[in-house]
Amino acid sequence: MGGSGNAARRLGGSASAASSLHNALTSLASGQPLPPELGINPQALAGLTPAEIADVLVDAIKPIDGTQDAEATRDSAARALSDILAQNNDLTNLSPAQVDQVTAATLGYDVAHRIELDVGKSIIDKAPTKGEGLDRLQEMKDYVREVVAAQYSAERAANGAIGRAVIDRISRNAIQQAFEVFEEEGGL
Repeated sequence: MGGSGNAARRLGGSASAASSLHNALTSLASGQPLPPELGINPQALAGLTPAEIADVLVDAIKPIDGTQDAEATRDSAARALSDILAQNNDLTNLSPAQVDQVTAATLGYDVAHRIELDVGKSIIDKAPTKGEGLDRLQEMKDYVREVVAAQYSAERAANGAIGRAVIDRISRNAIQQAFEVFEEEGGL
């Protein structure tokens, strides 16, 4: 990936997807029209199950294009939506805290996926054993998700509103912080 700075720049798509999902869920919860850039006809959601609505949202925020990055983002959004569906079976009526939870989880999962795609093999190869390498990679992914969640909470507490610029900043900071920690410790 070329170090922490390049990683942060390259992974801007993670922030874009998380921001789009945040806007969509906020619109659904407030009864407002969905953002036009998603291309979702609100009538198309009528009668769908919560899982089907989640699939429509994933397809809208990140259409299938065959790239690993797109698939990582799609998987991240699907995981985050699945997590919230386990708590609340109505994606059209999430509280602001639940929307934040989905947004932070999407971003955390996506950044962790991208890091795994880009440096996972190197981390495993540099470890004394494959098992230790897999443990180290999981440690890095867990760390990234924790950093994202903590930064997201701090931004919400400090600013009250979470928008695309804030999500971009959280994404960049989490990636840079993870790479700095793991580069320092020799994991990359």
